[in-house]
Amino acid sequence: MSKDLHQFLAMEEKMRPDSLLRVKERIDSNQFETIAFLKHLDMRGEQKMVLFENVPNLKGQPSEFPLFYNPFISRQLCADGLGMGELKSSMDLSLEVAKRELQKGEVETLPPSKAPCKEVVRKGSDVDLGIFPIPMHHKDDAGAYFTMTCAMKGLNDNFYDITFTKNMYYGPRRMSFSAHKHHHLETMVTAYEAKNKRAPVIVILGHHPAFYLSTCCMTPYGNNDYLTASAFLQEPLRLTPSESWGEDFLVPADAEVIIEGEVPPHVRESQNPFGEILGYYQWEMKVPVIEVTAITYRKNAIVQDFWPGQLDHWNLGGIPKEGSVYNVIKKNVPGIKAIHLPASGCGRLICYISIGKEFENDANKAAMQAFVEMPNLKLCVVVDDDVDAFNEREVMWAVATRTHWDKDIELIRKVQSFRGWLGDAVAIIDATRPLQGEFPKRNRVDEQAMERVRKFFK
Repeated sequence: MSKDLHQFLAMEEKMRPDSLLRVKERIDSNQFETIAFLKHLDMRGEQKMVLFENVPNLKGQPSEFPLFYNPFISRQLCADGLGMGELKSSMDLSLEVAKRELQKGEVETLPPSKAPCKEVVRKGSDVDLGIFPIPMHHKDDAGAYFTMTCAMKGLNDNFYDITFTKNMYYGPRRMSFSAHKHHHLETMVTAYEAKNKRAPVIVILGHHPAFYLSTCCMTPYGNNDYLTASAFLQEPLRLTPSESWGEDFLVPADAEVIIEGEVPPHVRESQNPFGEILGYYQWEMKVPVIEVTAITYRKNAIVQDFWPGQLDHWNLGGIPKEGSVYNVIKKNVPGIKAIHLPASGCGRLICYISIGKEFENDANKAAMQAFVEMPNLKLCVVVDDDVDAFNEREVMWAVATRTHWDKDIELIRKVQSFRGWLGDAVAIIDATRPLQGEFPKRNRVDEQAMERVRKFFK
């Protein structure tokens, strides 16, 4: 059986019966209620996946599509998505992502008659985005948004790019296309516009978690993201011809829902405000649009969404980047032990790196490489390998006890440029012990005593 969202949910309910909460009562996503429900769970500290089985569609009518949230709410669930079993350490997940990012998988093409995503096909006048639940997320959002991935194919090169980006509902066959300047998608749209051509694009509303984790790696422009998705799934990614462009554009056969459309050249419309990943509303802006040409889906399709700017979102974006940046730093600082993008920095703005230091400048070298790779990163804290980079209390202890404020903090101006309101300066805190000179020995609990009393905690 090929991996898909249904297979993953069945596996999780068998392995971890309390990990999925099925909500059968009516919850109205048009009135912010799905997000309010998730907020209550967050306030209670309950990290659960949630399947809302009784939601209205955008028209207020009963929807045939349930809404699914939170497959990335914990590192263990992310590990489950990659088929890793029980995590022994948080860094194991980052290392697994790093390994799979460097692999190239395979694709397999199915005829439409055998593709699950083609069980229902809507074209022409039968196309209506209003059949879906399209949630309202934050109080002052400009409208209802899909929040999952879009995929495009290179104009002259045979590669597919998959990127997480939102789509605001404009009408039954029209929505926004948030191709920002830091996205590969914006480069691709520009290439089509230079030829005055309409750009094919699809929106993928639901797939196996491993598929989505693969899309957040920091692969270069021109990488075939379908092959990376296959590497993360550890099996061939099954594809099928699209309804709109046939074999010229292949779509993921095991997706829940595929929305096909075209981006007309040189057309821009307004979207936002929208509450985004850093916990602030994104300002109004002009973006390209998608004119929908076809909708296909499974008969039992689940529409996937996420709550922007919360743990599920931060893990989804941050964990693959931990793996990507680890691969880059390892080339220059072989002593790197762990890297973590904590929730306190929205999985984007703060990075903790632990290293076995060989040279005094290793901390700065590791941090500078991280800034180059991550355009949102503002602060990098580098600690010794006796400090757990995934334990913020330990990291802050190292900052408090190993940092000399007059020589271990670097402020570097004019580095970042993606979000102007965040500023362009970055900071490095070297919280490692000096290689030379005296330094106190760290307190340790006797290992044999720890082992003797372990029986009391089983």
